[in-house]
Amino acid sequence: MILQKNRSFYLFFYIYFSLFTYITICISKSNAHDCISFSQAQQILDGFPSKPITVIDNTLTLEEAYCAQDKLNYLIRKKFDDKIGYKVGFTGEALQKRFDINTPAIGTIYNHMFLPNDAEISKGFGYRTLIEPDLLVVIKSKNIMNSTTQLDILKNISSIHPFVEIPALRFKKEEKVNGNMLVATNMLATYMVMADGIEIEANEEGVNALANIKTVFLDKDNNVIQTASTSNLMGNPLNVLQWLVNYLNEREISLQKGDKISLGSVGKLFPLSKNVYKYYFEGFEEDKYVVKINVK
Repeated sequence: MILQKNRSFYLFFYIYFSLFTYITICISKSNAHDCISFSQAQQILDGFPSKPITVIDNTLTLEEAYCAQDKLNYLIRKKFDDKIGYKVGFTGEALQKRFDINTPAIGTIYNHMFLPNDAEISKGFGYRTLIEPDLLVVIKSKNIMNSTTQLDILKNISSIHPFVEIPALRFKKEEKVNGNMLVATNMLATYMVMADGIEIEANEEGVNALANIKTVFLDKDNNVIQTASTSNLMGNPLNVLQWLVNYLNEREISLQKGDKISLGSVGKLFPLSKNVYKYYFEGFEEDKYVVKINVK
């Protein structure tokens, strides 16, 4: 009788444990794939940059968005194998409000996305094309991952660059687009142009200078489209980099020497039009450190 009871107990325990393990595995697998499929990610890549995206909508959570981005970046790396750095978006209050997101977010940028300075591009190269004045830095050393102050960050930057992104907003006009949707599509990384690099002294004066650069965005007739301060980037572009360092450290990912990091829009995004755009940082040699883009 005792033997029979023990057998019943162990049988019950075995069934209970097996069922618990099965449910746990199912939940884990569900969470691991709780976003778009690889075939849907392939659709996004295949339509780059001229076809609207239909496999993502504004119900996506931020976690699901990063899951989708990971799959898309896996396919991009498989095709091009030329990762060159990261872009941090939603670093300014204006874009956070516009896209209903309350945190910066990260995407990956690739060498094949960079156009030569003073390049020509067609206005209709993609679906709902835009232009965005920005700022880019080049990393000097992986020691930046140990940074805890703005000065530490600055000591590990080789140069800063006037930088313009030319993204395609690949969602239909009638669709309400939010930040999570942009995260899922790798932060709309499409095409970009950078000027020559400017070296900033790694001292407290350099830290303060980076927070107070006036950026100037002009059209072909030198009419001002926008002026904006680099203080729009979380008070100082160095704060954006510190956010990125913290974010990557949590995921055991390290920046490397030569990585290019886009730090976000200094102001607004504008619809791309046929024009000759110029963008520079006031106070530096405008003929040398200027982005030019010819849109036909």
